[in-house]
Amino acid sequence: MPPMGGSAVETWLATGQYKNWNCESAPHAARDPSPHGFNRICSNNLIAGQVNWPIGAAAVKELYAGPVEAGATATPVGYAVYLKTSKDSASGSNWYWYERVPADSSAPHDSNGTVADGFGAQAEGGNNPAYSICVGCHGAAGTPNHTTSPGSRDQVYTAVP
Repeated sequence: MPPMGGSAVETWLATGQYKNWNCESAPHAARDPSPHGFNRICSNNLIAGQVNWPIGAAAVKELYAGPVEAGATATPVGYAVYLKTSKDSASGSNWYWYERVPADSSAPHDSNGTVADGFGAQAEGGNNPAYSICVGCHGAAGTPNHTTSPGSRDQVYTAVP
């Protein structure tokens, strides 16, 4: 499972452990309504084929600057990670969300490129990007008005088998 907390997540991503998960064969253009641009998704076995995502269900979305030619090796320019931390999703509040983008990205981010780093709960009196950005979109996974992949539901748009 991925750890929580930006520096721990980045260290874990650098090991490439998630590449042993179930990964899409190649980067592709974003599926509507995703704002993530060109990407490739890797899901752990707790997401693949499950009816209800259990604690520890996780995925990594590699973010790319543009199209990647077939057979070419490309380095991601950012990552989006999510991890279910409790049996009850609580509408995304019990998911940990992390996203880092390049400094020149149009996505709202801090000076390190971090878009979100935390749980998807609504913050009292303040802004929580994990809630407003991540859950704001992923909460619609599996609904009829969004382009989804088979098995899309409960915060997960693409479960890679």
